[in-house]
Amino acid sequence: MTELTYAEDLNVGAVFPLGDYEVTLDEIKEFSDLWDPQPFHTDDSAAAAGYFGEPIASGIHSLAILQRLAVLGMFGGWSVLAGRRIREVSFEAPVRAGMVLTGMMVIKAVEHVSAERSLVTVAGTLRHQDAPVLNAVHELYVWRRPSE
Repeated sequence: MTELTYAEDLNVGAVFPLGDYEVTLDEIKEFSDLWDPQPFHTDDSAAAAGYFGEPIASGIHSLAILQRLAVLGMFGGWSVLAGRRIREVSFEAPVRAGMVLTGMMVIKAVEHVSAERSLVTVAGTLRHQDAPVLNAVHELYVWRRPSE
């Protein structure tokens, strides 16, 4: 078993590359059918006649991709208690089928709020090639190292 990362192990300014994720048209439609069934996400004809000219991913879908990459690339190894909030979410560009999105997180703050836990703030970005498509700031509680 891999040793967990506790709040004391986290450094402000640390950068975490999260890897890549390729978005498919089927996934865009399936996610949107369940969670954001607007025609510009789910219907080829309606999307073709709309502003973007083709189905685009829901913003919530894009945020879910960032979350998945963050869990697989960093949070999964941390001693996370729970998320507190996601704030300052900005959708910079539409996510289209075939895009390969690359995630990254940067630790912005680590505040020891009690003897047991810390509030950690991270800024996350999804990019396609060199252009950002999503930015978000996450706050989460991370356990402090247990006293021995």
